Amino acid sequence: MYGEVSDLGLVNSVLIVVQLSMAGVIVLLLDELLQKGYGLGTAINLFIATNICEVILWSSFSFMSIKTEQGPEYEGAIIAFFHLLFTKSNKLEAL
Repeated sequence: MYGEVSDLGLVNSVLIVVQLSMAGVIVLLLDELLQKGYGLGTAINLFIATNICEVILWSSFSFMSIKTEQGPEYEGAIIAFFHLLFTKSNKLEAL
């Protein structure tokens, strides 16, 4: 899915595998907590909550850029805020 190991590099490939493995372990631990009676309810709610957390994090820290009439803008809210902050200060200094 991410490409050949030779294209990604060994370090990036290992980091992807570690990240996916750790995410799986966290989901298993959360499911174990739910089975013991702690938490949100059923295991289905766990996957719904995990998906909502993913969307929130992606919407906050996404580095994807979108080309607009005013120039490139970032999809992530926090990244866009700092990009706007630094580009506005640079434009003000130029004046």
